[in-house]
Amino acid sequence: MDTQSTRTDEETAGQTPQKDSLTYEETPPIEPIKEPEPDMFPPPKPKNTTLSIITTLIFFILLFVIGFWLSGIVRKYAGNFFGGNTRENVVPTPSIKEAVKNLMPTTLEDMFGTWKTYQVLNGKTREAYEGLSFKLPGEVLSLICDGSSCRSQGTYLPGGTRFTVALRGVGQVLPDYRGKIISDLKGIPFTTSETTIGGQSATEFSGTFIGTTVSGYVFSQMRGYMIPLTETISLEINHFTPNGLTTDFLKDDVLFDQILQTLIFPSSSLEKGGTSSPSAAPMIRE
Repeated sequence: MDTQSTRTDEETAGQTPQKDSLTYEETPPIEPIKEPEPDMFPPPKPKNTTLSIITTLIFFILLFVIGFWLSGIVRKYAGNFFGGNTRENVVPTPSIKEAVKNLMPTTLEDMFGTWKTYQVLNGKTREAYEGLSFKLPGEVLSLICDGSSCRSQGTYLPGGTRFTVALRGVGQVLPDYRGKIISDLKGIPFTTSETTIGGQSATEFSGTFIGTTVSGYVFSQMRGYMIPLTETISLEINHFTPNGLTTDFLKDDVLFDQILQTLIFPSSSLEKGGTSSPSAAPMIRE
């Protein structure tokens, strides 16, 4: 009895008392919160840059026009308010085109109307050659004889060049040019070409060199014409730069061509004059 009881106690003592079993509560599944889907809008249309620029430009132009119009109204009423109405005192200003038109001569008579008429003198008799004349601007001094023999007459043009005229041929101080080389006093020849002046045949001569006239003038540039009047008489007309002086030759050359337009020849003058031909004898010229 005792042995059985002791075994039972030992068995009982060797056994580990059993724990109460734990009960686990399962966590319910958590559903994810769904975010609301964004509203679907159509993609924005691309902006028309060109149209935008044009619209802006038109807008500013309209603003400018409106501003200009308003400023005119303000000036009008401000002028009337502060200074009174002065419309009666306003003199209309002619346009530039009308002003230029009024200044432009319509005919040669209008262009040379204020110019003074001169005649060419016979150097020996000091008498005017009948029917031969030309005009010079009013501001140009009158012609005077070059030297006591009056072989030529001259004056100065506005640009500083000297203008001279002379009769040549039978009964004149200077010889006719026809049949001779046109040159200066020392025989330096000019460049020549045939042309017409006022319907008359003529020989143009020009040169850029240091030369001397028969009157003693030393020049550095010259241009002129020899014009036959009859079979034995001719007219020389020229302008030149006196050597050592500063002149506006081009300006005076334009005026020289205008003077040529005023030449009036005698009715007995030749329609076609002779031409110069080379010769061994130099042409002593004015």
